[in-house]
Amino acid sequence: MTDTVRAPHVLLPRPGVDLSRWAVVACDQFTSQMAYWQQAEALVGDAPSTLRLVYPEAYLLRAGEPDRVPAIHEAMARYLREGVFAAPREGFILVERTTRAGRRLGLMVEIDLAAYDFSEGATSLIRPTEGTILERIPPRVRVRKGAPLECPHVMLLADDPARTLIEPLYEKRGGYEALYDVTLMLGGGRLRGWAVPAEENGAIFAAMRALPSLAREDPILFAVGDGNHSLATARQCYLDNPERAPRYALAEVVNLYDESLVFEPIHRLIEGVDAAALHAAAAAQGVSLEHGDVRQVQPFLDRWLPKGAGVDYIHGRPGQA
Repeated sequence: MTDTVRAPHVLLPRPGVDLSRWAVVACDQFTSQMAYWQQAEALVGDAPSTLRLVYPEAYLLRAGEPDRVPAIHEAMARYLREGVFAAPREGFILVERTTRAGRRLGLMVEIDLAAYDFSEGATSLIRPTEGTILERIPPRVRVRKGAPLECPHVMLLADDPARTLIEPLYEKRGGYEALYDVTLMLGGGRLRGWAVPAEENGAIFAAMRALPSLAREDPILFAVGDGNHSLATARQCYLDNPERAPRYALAEVVNLYDESLVFEPIHRLIEGVDAAALHAAAAAQGVSLEHGDVRQVQPFLDRWLPKGAGVDYIHGRPGQA
């Protein structure tokens, strides 16, 4: 198990850095709501922030938007040079995220990218729960390739109905070193983190080895619940240059049975096409765009959409902040 999962190596901002401006939402959120990112820009100002270390896809999709990759790499190098980070630390981190859906617990880990495969029909120990949109990988590869820092947003789901992996650590959190406690910007909720002592590592790995999903005929350790394209990017960079690119990637493990997990639809906003022609083509192929299963709708869109058309993927209810 220690070959597939290991305690992560992390950099946290040094004391004095405003964490409410340091932490930002994942880069693939609010892609159709530019006002959100403009608000984030205004809140961050000149303060150190991961907003400078990621490429929000809201900007990536805008025609005429200048390439932000060089600025991202420069910001990473400058933050390292100017001492924005505290000393590197190694060890599991217990996470508590409080949102409108409740309190979600997580465990920060590193996973071996050789144990993950994003290709269709993958049988690897770590695999996606959704199809990978290959066009979304190259822009992220440009950010990650040669970057000195990693800022992923990957959530891995563990099949742990007996709550043996993360919940026992949470019960002991009072004896752990508190690492951060921050109210996140723009209604993002609250985030707390604790350093898990190294003496807990044996119990963590034992709990992972005992997960019931590993006893299946087709064993699986973790399913990628969110951030699959970030993880796919990390794997692609590793495959392109296995001698130099990092083999491990940072991720958060969450129990599939955590009560705060809310599974919401992903709506598709289609631009650059004639609506009548789109509906007619779908009907001719027996696909309902309003009520069809995603396994019918997405393959149809992949086949039919003309060059120059765009699809934006909106999580949750349209218009929901």
